[in-house]
Amino acid sequence: MKILIAPLIIRAKADANYQITRTLSDLFSFNQHAVAISTSRANSISTAALYDAAELQKTRFFKKDQYCYEEWMYGVGASRREYLEDDLEYISAAIDQFRPDLIISLDRIAAVIMARKKKIPCISVVNTSVYRTATFPVKLLQELNKVLSFENLEQVFRISDLYDYCDERIVFGPIQIQPMPLDAQFQRFGTFVYQKDIAADPKSVYITLPAIEKKPAALRKMIIDTFSGASYPVHAFIPGVPSEKIQNIHFLAMQRDELMREAAVCIHDGNDYACNVCAASAVVQLIVTDHYYGRIANALAARRYGFGIMSDEDELSVAELYENYRRLVSASRYKENALKMRDEIISLGDFGDFHRFLVNRFRK
Repeated sequence: MKILIAPLIIRAKADANYQITRTLSDLFSFNQHAVAISTSRANSISTAALYDAAELQKTRFFKKDQYCYEEWMYGVGASRREYLEDDLEYISAAIDQFRPDLIISLDRIAAVIMARKKKIPCISVVNTSVYRTATFPVKLLQELNKVLSFENLEQVFRISDLYDYCDERIVFGPIQIQPMPLDAQFQRFGTFVYQKDIAADPKSVYITLPAIEKKPAALRKMIIDTFSGASYPVHAFIPGVPSEKIQNIHFLAMQRDELMREAAVCIHDGNDYACNVCAASAVVQLIVTDHYYGRIANALAARRYGFGIMSDEDELSVAELYENYRRLVSASRYKENALKMRDEIISLGDFGDFHRFLVNRFRK
């Protein structure tokens, strides 16, 4: 098959949508599919052809406290009229040149619209936060609805209504982490990686904090002050911090999934990618989060089901980091609960099951 992946990527080569896209592209390519990605050149992936996408511009003076999907999409500029009109042209050009058999959308409204117009099978990767029922001002959908009206498509009351027109909606993760509305129709898989046994280091730490608002230099210093000189290795991916080794601490230039999956503890910002990969590998999690869209749901799940600890981003400090790490490695219940979560994920299937579903569902 020829598969076009259309992700909305906010932080170049760092956020969850980029990491999911990279993983899917590598795995589809390994399984002999032709893969293309519609994104900026800053997010190029070696296993896929690249087609340009419209450039996002954050909405100026929009409030920071974005509790639901619609507020977040409007705040980053992804549901604004000018962006959508540009992105429809880019997606249309990519489709015309690549001629995909299937489109996979990750928060890309234009991909869903254009797939429907050109009658190309489309699936949307969704998560529990997309369906959060928090109220929001109706005006946040006015620009999107104007675009839909121009394209002769139905108006929507929530952005998730758009995804209902896709051929399938895909959720990665167990119901404990990714609960969905009872009336939602979707296909659930445990994880987007291949399941395999991992030999974990009993004390090692993996850190990935792309969404934390502290300056990279401040995060670097905090990690050094917390873990420097410890008897166990620490690997940290902090966008803006160059690759270097300081005693037992290794700062990475890019995400290293194999190191994350081997860690005893993963400290991350609550993004779906890190949470899913860690849960699938029974890695105990310390989730440093704010209380807004896209991060808080995973932190609450970790606390509720006991496979990790939730920490407030505003309270992030050397003492807070070390104390939470100490709690996670000293109390066996966290690892026991992480193992239970891994078993649940295994029962739902991995990329192999997801791939077979796609081939059987969309093969011509």
